[in-house]
Amino acid sequence: MSASEQAPTVTSAPYPNGSLYVGDLRQEVGESDIYDAFKECGAILSVRVCRDVKDQHSLGYAYVNFQTPENAQKALDTLNGKLLKGKPCRVMWSRRDPTQRKSNEGNLYVKGLDKSVTLIHLQDVFSHFGSIASCKVQTKDDGTSLCYGFVQFEKVEDSEKALEAGNSDKEQFSSLGSSIVIEKFIPKQLRRNNLNDTYTNVYVKNFGKKFDTADLEKLFSEFGKITSPVVMKDKEGKSRCFGFVNFAEHAFAVKAKEALDGKAFKWKDDALVGPVEEGEDEEELKNQGFVVMKLYVNRAQKKNERINAQRFEPSHDKPAPKTNLYIRNLADSVTEEDLRNLFKEYGVIKSCKIMTTSNGISRGFGFCDFSTTDAASDAIQKVSGHVFHGKPLYVAHAMKKQDRRAILENNPRIIPTMGGMYRPPMYPPNMYMQLMPQMYSYMRPQMFPRQPQYARPFHRQNQGRRATSKQTQSAMQQQPQAAPQMPVAMQAIPPMPQQQIPQQVPARQPEVSAVAPEAEKQQIGEQIYTRIMKMFDDQSLWGKLTGMLLESIPLGELQNLLRNEAALNEKIKQAKEYYDTHMPADAQ
Repeated sequence: MSASEQAPTVTSAPYPNGSLYVGDLRQEVGESDIYDAFKECGAILSVRVCRDVKDQHSLGYAYVNFQTPENAQKALDTLNGKLLKGKPCRVMWSRRDPTQRKSNEGNLYVKGLDKSVTLIHLQDVFSHFGSIASCKVQTKDDGTSLCYGFVQFEKVEDSEKALEAGNSDKEQFSSLGSSIVIEKFIPKQLRRNNLNDTYTNVYVKNFGKKFDTADLEKLFSEFGKITSPVVMKDKEGKSRCFGFVNFAEHAFAVKAKEALDGKAFKWKDDALVGPVEEGEDEEELKNQGFVVMKLYVNRAQKKNERINAQRFEPSHDKPAPKTNLYIRNLADSVTEEDLRNLFKEYGVIKSCKIMTTSNGISRGFGFCDFSTTDAASDAIQKVSGHVFHGKPLYVAHAMKKQDRRAILENNPRIIPTMGGMYRPPMYPPNMYMQLMPQMYSYMRPQMFPRQPQYARPFHRQNQGRRATSKQTQSAMQQQPQAAPQMPVAMQAIPPMPQQQIPQQVPARQPEVSAVAPEAEKQQIGEQIYTRIMKMFDDQSLWGKLTGMLLESIPLGELQNLLRNEAALNEKIKQAKEYYDTHMPADAQ
């Protein structure tokens, strides 16, 4: 082969490894879809869709390795923007150096694009200024344009040329849209700092329910011109005790924040009385019937910005006072007013909220924020376990997500729930014995028997042996009459065969507490309690049946039952039948 016929050398390509990055993929796009789309460009060595380690869902990007860089270059030139499952994909050279991938040099942000602008169209317009490393039009999952995109050049000088042309001669960009704007791309962390220098909208909370939009405007009007104040309300038209004030200029918003953030105000019957003057004692004001709350004023943030700030910028300050309570196991009929009335006797409540679905249906838990930690602690001690609207409440300090995660990592047996740690409500010790002491003496060894089918003293098993005296024989004959009769329902319950003990071995049945550690007994009880909850709607049965089973079955049999779902369900049904048959109606 002559020199003129030789293929270009590997070193001539900017990324000579023949590996391409394919991004902006939909979740359902797999390796076979990518292979079918790229195979026309040349021999493919491998295709890999990157997936999450835990549940294996697609991360939205993949890598395609071609046999030669020339084939990869062909795919880059012809397939960038190709529709895969209805959404255009983004193709670029794979960058193995992480500093290149994370570098924002030469990256431009383009907004105001027409909805018809595609990735190829955007790339064609900006390619006149230099070699493009990556180009993207941001779209929804169905491929609809969001009217903005990004263009990253190989060289910073080329991006500066495009930026200068966008500011001086917008005619050459007119095909992209009539109001196109080209700016340098700013990373999120720097973008948030930039917002702190330009914001005009402030978020305000910690005020009474009777404080309306007019009152909010009156309070903030002294700091500058206000374009729009609002107090947020619920579906019933009641104040949610927070709102927003948008100023005409950034300086006005900063002035209001500096003056009112953390300032204490007096409230009576949810109406504003005035600020707490210097020299006034808050405790004396509370004794006089006033509620003292400090106003919170800060820059308004979008929800995703708040989430990212909490995730990537954890606070290094002292932990916040534990005033916010998490309440679980709320009945569907409980309203926020009911919850507030339940907790108001323990202290001043700043806010009370029941979490609901998008349809307004209660999710069974909520939060109550007190003004002091003492009031919150008192409420936990007195309300936790209290039956409210027919359901026992679980009350604990509300916790941040990262704090809950840290606790779970140290104690994986704890069940996580929103706002705090939760264990299913357990039965009291020996609860069934307390309910039915007259039946407990024969129920315990017979409900799930390991030895004879009916209750009798140990020395009756030696009935065939020679009696030493007539008195002994008489006592033996009278003994069955002293013990209660075995109920017919309980005689039908079969024993666990793997745990049977031969009748000729006169071994005493050990107590459960002597065999199983308390922690393991608690864990088994939680699993049985959860199973009973699914089988019966009557909440009064959950703890009772759990107690009956744990008090009647040895640890070894319990462990076997947990491995056999059908056997466990059968035991629960037998316990329910026994409970219905022999429990007095007034105890039920």
